[in-house]
Amino acid sequence: MNLRYITCSDPREHNRISDIVDLAKMPHAEIAVQCHPSKMSDGMPRNVWFQKLLKQFRDIQKLHLAIHINKEWADVICCAGKFPDVLLEWIKLRDCANRPVIQRIQINMPDFAVQNIQPDKVAQIINDFHRREFIFQYNDRTKDAIEKIHRTGAKFSLLFDASGGNGIQPQTWQKPIYATHKTGYSGGISPDNVIHNLRQINTVVSPDADIWIDAEKRLTSNNLFDEKNKFDVDLAKLYVKRANDWSKQR
Repeated sequence: MNLRYITCSDPREHNRISDIVDLAKMPHAEIAVQCHPSKMSDGMPRNVWFQKLLKQFRDIQKLHLAIHINKEWADVICCAGKFPDVLLEWIKLRDCANRPVIQRIQINMPDFAVQNIQPDKVAQIINDFHRREFIFQYNDRTKDAIEKIHRTGAKFSLLFDASGGNGIQPQTWQKPIYATHKTGYSGGISPDNVIHNLRQINTVVSPDADIWIDAEKRLTSNNLFDEKNKFDVDLAKLYVKRANDWSKQR
């Protein structure tokens, strides 16, 4: 099993840009920013922060940046077959070597999108932006919609996340569904259990599989001045380091 990315999800405007860049420089590290209109519309603090982050990733080559698209924006993509203008501007951004700055796009389908998916329109978006990797969360709620996209012949990747982004570890990790689609794993992965989970995932995939892991909920902490959990760069660095250590020692 080959480890493609060690994804660190949901840094936000409270994080210093320089800290996120340092994290992204670690081997196999990928930064994934959550995007939805209630926080990322024009002029909002997270939008302004993300614009600055994009500039850094554009100027420093070979860093890995993804966006995870949620809520109404995911509905528009899955049902209308188009990107909202603000997302389109970011997705089209390229670095000095003419490579996309945002390399991977994960679409987290809300219930409306699941029920009203337009698979041909989704397939057209995937084909139009073929230099990016598109990802869909796979679980009991979304599997029928994903199968409809699969039937179009579109090329996409799957993230197995049985809890749908709630950070709950499954009792067992799922075997890949489609042999030709790259696979990732998420759900309750933390710096403390990442090695254990990699060992378990390694038992359900083929020896030559290229996989990635994604952590979010377990990379947060709070402090005395703010009760709300926030993305913790130090926890993320520990998670990335331990995953890389496991990969090297195999």
